[in-house]
Amino acid sequence: MPGLIDANHIHADELPGIWSPVQWELSEEERSQELEAQAAASLLWAVDAPEAILRLLLDETTIERVYAPPDGYDPELQGEWNESLVTFAFKRPIKLERMERNADSVSVLYKLDGAGYWLMEFTPERVVIERV
Repeated sequence: MPGLIDANHIHADELPGIWSPVQWELSEEERSQELEAQAAASLLWAVDAPEAILRLLLDETTIERVYAPPDGYDPELQGEWNESLVTFAFKRPIKLERMERNADSVSVLYKLDGAGYWLMEFTPERVVIERV
């Protein structure tokens, strides 16, 4: 029997995803290798599960280094911005436009910069993802 999706455990919010690697003493070559090995995967881990799913399905996982907080960054929830840390964000932003939660389902609407709106609906039996 297939597993069931528990919509009560799917989280989505409006905070933009950011990621900073663990900072320790490395040679320049080691630092470059470490950043390449960790950056995209760790940033995917930092965002909400529905956004990560959508990014993977649409191949929107290209990242870039950022030097200032992205729009919507909340220092009270995400910590004070530290310009001295190497920080990455997704190249194309995705914005949560709406989230509706019911007893056994959750629906999220995202706007992908330059690629329109995407609706994701999760129930115990199925997941629907469509461009709207």
